[in-house]
Amino acid sequence: MAELRLPAAFHPIQPGITRGFGYNHSHYRLPWVAVSLGGTRGEPGVDGMMLERLRDVVLFVAGIIAVGALILAAYEGFNQRVASATFLGALGVVCTFMLFMPKLEVFKVWGMEARLVRTLDRAEEIIGKLRRLSLISARTGYMQLAWGNRMASPSAKEKQSVLDEIDAQLAELQVSPSERDAITRQFVQIIAFDFLQIFARAIQQYGAILFQNLQDKASASNSEEDREAVRLHSEKKTAWHNRTTDPDVFSRLETLDLGKEIDREMPVEWLDEPARIQAELFKTELLALLKACQQKGGFTREAAEYYDNYSARNNDKAKLVFGPIVGGPK
Repeated sequence: MAELRLPAAFHPIQPGITRGFGYNHSHYRLPWVAVSLGGTRGEPGVDGMMLERLRDVVLFVAGIIAVGALILAAYEGFNQRVASATFLGALGVVCTFMLFMPKLEVFKVWGMEARLVRTLDRAEEIIGKLRRLSLISARTGYMQLAWGNRMASPSAKEKQSVLDEIDAQLAELQVSPSERDAITRQFVQIIAFDFLQIFARAIQQYGAILFQNLQDKASASNSEEDREAVRLHSEKKTAWHNRTTDPDVFSRLETLDLGKEIDREMPVEWLDEPARIQAELFKTELLALLKACQQKGGFTREAAEYYDNYSARNNDKAKLVFGPIVGGPK
């Protein structure tokens, strides 16, 4: 398998073996690009190992030349041999430059200046780019799971399991709470919308159960009073339906307030006092679940189970909430 070695700036600083002049050779890698063949992933091939050793030898020799050239340059300078002193001094500087180039930011000599990017600065820049890419990836993940096919999608528990992994990645990258809140806000608002739908459908189902009970009673008694009760309930339910029908509720997603939307959905036209008390308890339950979701930035375990249990089982939830009234489970 072919392996491409990137410039040294892309490699993290790792401890190496002390050789030659006592420096850690892995700290002073030259920004060469070498290609080696063979070997498995993560392991250098034979050619790669040879190039590593060759580089160590070159650096070792460069270090010896640098020290020797600078000493000889000083000697030649004291003996007024300017040309040879200049040449040896330049050779020493070049060899020194080769050794320490990856660690220098500014190098000046004899009026010339070279600016180099330090390995650490380059690594921080790369980490910054990865962090921004992770933010984009996280935002995309939340958006896809929030806006995914709502006719057939993973369970809330499965969705949140994926998002928890994304949250762990964001935490490792030290994403600020405000940045994470901006990413998760839309997902949490859709949780609020889904809880509103659970409330509205359960109320509608309770209204249908109540209407059927009234009709059964009127048929059994055949009394005018019971038939009038059916007619009045039908009129009140129609008035409630006309008042609460709102095809644009999803367009208000960004500013949706679950408490206010439930109050608007509450069927005050036909709820009696016992049913109203049960509906208020239902509302309190949903608001408590949503508050925990807002604090987490996604489904809590309890909220995910609640959504999975009742998002498509309106009849069960209606009987659970209004059981004492309609004869369902208490």
